[in-house]
Amino acid sequence: MRFGGTASVVAPCVRYRPGIAADAENHPQPPRTDPGDVELGEDTQDGSIEYEYEERRFMRRLCGSVWAFVICLSVASAASAADPLIGSHDLDALGYFKYWDVQLDLDRGGFVTTGYLLDDSIYVVTGKGDVHTIHAEAGLPRWSQNLTKSVYHIFAPSHFVGSDGRLLVVFSTTPRTVILDRYLGDIVADMPLDKATASPTVANGDNIYFGSFDGHMYAMRWDDPRTNRAVLLWKAIAGGPVTSAPVLIDEGGDLVFASQGGKVFNCTAGFKILNWEFSTGGAIIGDVFVDASGTFVASTDRSLYRVATASGVVRWRVRFPEPLRDGPIVAGRTVYQYCRGEGIAAIDADSGRELWKNKDAERFLCQNTDHVYLMTANHRLLMVDVGSGKTVRSIKLPPYVVPIRNTVDGTIYLASAYGQLLCAKPIGTPYLTTAD
Repeated sequence: MRFGGTASVVAPCVRYRPGIAADAENHPQPPRTDPGDVELGEDTQDGSIEYEYEERRFMRRLCGSVWAFVICLSVASAASAADPLIGSHDLDALGYFKYWDVQLDLDRGGFVTTGYLLDDSIYVVTGKGDVHTIHAEAGLPRWSQNLTKSVYHIFAPSHFVGSDGRLLVVFSTTPRTVILDRYLGDIVADMPLDKATASPTVANGDNIYFGSFDGHMYAMRWDDPRTNRAVLLWKAIAGGPVTSAPVLIDEGGDLVFASQGGKVFNCTAGFKILNWEFSTGGAIIGDVFVDASGTFVASTDRSLYRVATASGVVRWRVRFPEPLRDGPIVAGRTVYQYCRGEGIAAIDADSGRELWKNKDAERFLCQNTDHVYLMTANHRLLMVDVGSGKTVRSIKLPPYVVPIRNTVDGTIYLASAYGQLLCAKPIGTPYLTTAD
């Protein structure tokens, strides 16, 4: 199914005024004693065009060229937006079929820059500071909101339940944090925090938690009835900028966060009582992954660590030839780690044993029982055997594709810069029914 439409572009009519020299016979100019004595805006005796008009004509030609370029770009964009992100033949080769596709109405202009899958929602972010939300299973648009100016970054969203039971989503931009109703899109709180936010924000009840470029982790009460604004609960020295997303665990009782100072902290979320602290030999830039089995941390000391979430004891360490700037992706019991120049390595989450390495891959897309789907830097989608790491299929994608990571199941989600979204599922997956 499709939604929205395409906009037509009308070329402006550019007219060029004939030159003064071309009309010299009908309008002769008075003779001059000195051919070099010419005032700006006048014609010379030999009928050449004066400098002022040459400048105007050049500007008209330049404007005409710019308009022609814009029109060609718009036509190319419209043609690109109409093309499928993956053709039916390529989908069939992957063992998939198109489950749904949607064309978003980017009425404010701009291009899609990134997308996030979170529970049953897909959040698509544009360069204009807009967020569009789509039901991940049905492909139905829910709402859209402008959250910030185009100059500011929008960090990954986080779902939480408010103290009154409302299902909410929190977005952080560099200067402020916005909380919205998850399904209606109504803004519940819009808070300038007076902090240089450097990480996504997580929340639980009335409290929000985020990292800053000033080397601190902050906890704030966002729904304070006395001031109707965010109130600082505590801040903790992190040893460096906190760009990694913090993680709430144990039903929001504890908070795990890391900094570019190379440290990982586990503390109580309410009172910042330190449970444990772990240090690496380099900066931690990417997100950490935390579950009951461990805390997985990638560091620029060229190492990937698994640390016991309960105690902070190191369970294993895997060394790489280059500094790790991207966080690990955990799907099932496999950790996928990208290393520049080395591609993606698949590592057993329990033992730390390297299973295989695919040097062409750069980004994780999704994984099913038999295959993992990875993206390359030159916009190829790789179908890789889970057991051996060998590439089974390689599909060329358009250069304007925006992959949306899915660590839950084998569903492929892709967006385009022009607002087209595609959901593809393995062949044999039943369609939604009215009962669903």
